[in-house]
Amino acid sequence: MTQMRHRLIETTLDDLKSEMGGLLRGEVAAVLVRNSLSESACDRVFQNFASSAGVYERSDGVSGKMVGTNAFLKSAHDVVDDYARNNGFAELLFHGATNLYRHLFDSVEEAGFRFRHAYIDGVPAPTHRATVWTDSGKDRLALRAHTDWPQVRHSGMEYSDVEHPVAVNFYPRHPAPGSSFVRLYDFVPAGDWLETRGILKSGYPICLDELEGIDYIDVHPVAGDTLLFAASKVHAVFQANQGADDVRLNINGFIGLSRASNKVLAWA
Repeated sequence: MTQMRHRLIETTLDDLKSEMGGLLRGEVAAVLVRNSLSESACDRVFQNFASSAGVYERSDGVSGKMVGTNAFLKSAHDVVDDYARNNGFAELLFHGATNLYRHLFDSVEEAGFRFRHAYIDGVPAPTHRATVWTDSGKDRLALRAHTDWPQVRHSGMEYSDVEHPVAVNFYPRHPAPGSSFVRLYDFVPAGDWLETRGILKSGYPICLDELEGIDYIDVHPVAGDTLLFAASKVHAVFQANQGADDVRLNINGFIGLSRASNKVLAWA
């Protein structure tokens, strides 16, 4: 078995296809795509978010405003209802701008994989949703440490057989360099480790104190970048400095190679 390289690789959108296979096979920990969309395109996406009729407050313990679906620990029936209400607003985020996800899926196919949306009860899953996190200033973290594999494995959805889920995070807005970052730990917790902490199905949250001594990568994106990383590894987002320009708009979803379908599936 090839061991995952726990390091950050930087590349461009045109060259992302060269790293896609390693990400999907669980051999690469993180890839940062610099300048994946232009400044003007990022501005348009941010304006679309700010003016969207689909903005709502997150209700899953993460502080922030959201556009698009939130499938966290929902049944297939409830997920489909959520898609129907919210996914059209997420698609409109790229109105008047280049849709980054079309480029991303081109990279998947150029790397030699077959791609499609995951299906939930016959309905194609969204590719992305968006959040502006509202850091409170009372905590070091905007998003507490967690692993995403339990939400994938225990979802009951078509993508539940994906062994190496890849998180895709595009940042049309991001705090100034150095004021906020993603920390990716070299740690995939086992099921029994999660079960003893009562988070077997969610993988969230994990106390930072329990991660002392574990190797990690700190990733510092800037506006326009896209970060793809091994979502099974524990990760956290450290909050910004609370300055006027410290807005973080994160558009995210997941991709992963399904053994059953032998295709790369996308979902949010």
